[in-house]
Amino acid sequence: MNNSSDENRKSFRFGLTASVDVMDGVERHAFGTLIDFSRDGAGIRSMTPLNMGRKYKFHVRGIGTWSGVVVRRFDGRSYGVRFENSETEKRQIDRILMSMMDGTMDTSTICQIRPRIRAF
Repeated sequence: MNNSSDENRKSFRFGLTASVDVMDGVERHAFGTLIDFSRDGAGIRSMTPLNMGRKYKFHVRGIGTWSGVVVRRFDGRSYGVRFENSETEKRQIDRILMSMMDGTMDTSTICQIRPRIRAF
């Protein structure tokens, strides 16, 4: 990652592996894997190219669905996504991350989370 992407981050990003369906309207556009996750966005690896600047819905299996815009491409098939969430949706993600970290959420279908990048 480069400094400009680190500086643009507003929140902690947690390393998390889970399956992601990238939805375009009601149809699945792509399938991928979550790389990291925060209240403001995510990193995903997609099996199908995603269009920069385009809005998709990202269904993280076992966790939830959020709308976001592809803002960056890196490592060939990986993308940075900025969620377009209300404060209520951001608090929902905060609760999900906290429940995963304290062990109160069933994480049997996903890998453990770990802090990845601290916000400035």
